[in-house]
Amino acid sequence: MNSFSFVFLLVIALYAGLSKAWCRKNVLAFQNSLDSSHDTLQVHCKSGNDDLGIHFVKFSDHVYSIRFRDNVFIGTYWDCIIQHGSKMEYVLNFRAYTSRPVRRCGQFHTWIAKEDGIYFSKNGKPEGKKYDWTKYNSS
Repeated sequence: MNSFSFVFLLVIALYAGLSKAWCRKNVLAFQNSLDSSHDTLQVHCKSGNDDLGIHFVKFSDHVYSIRFRDNVFIGTYWDCIIQHGSKMEYVLNFRAYTSRPVRRCGQFHTWIAKEDGIYFSKNGKPEGKKYDWTKYNSS
C-alpha cells in the first residue's frame, strides 16, 4: 500500500470515528393526533436489515421515537408503514427518512398522524401535510 492510500484510509477512519463523538443522534418520531377517533396508531419501520417490529401508539401516549446516526458510507433510509382504524384499514407505506451525502446531526423529524392525513415537522418548525391515508376495504 502506498503512503497516499494509507493516509487517505486513516483520514476516513478518523472522520468516521471522531464524528460519532460530537454528532448527536437524529430522532424520527411518530405522534398520534387522531383526536376525533382516538384510534391507536400502528408503526412499523425498517432500515436495511434493522427491522424494529410493530409498535402501537395510543392517542394519549407520548410519541414513539427512533434514535440513530446517519451512515455516511452507504446512506441511511427508514421505510415505515403506519396504520389506524378499527381494522387498521387506513394505511401509509412511505420513506420516513433519507440521509444526505453530508452527515446530519441532531435532526428531529416528527410524523404526525391525523384523521385527514400525515403531517411532517422538522426540528420543531410548523407542520405541513405530506400524505393522505389510503383506505383498504376489509371484508
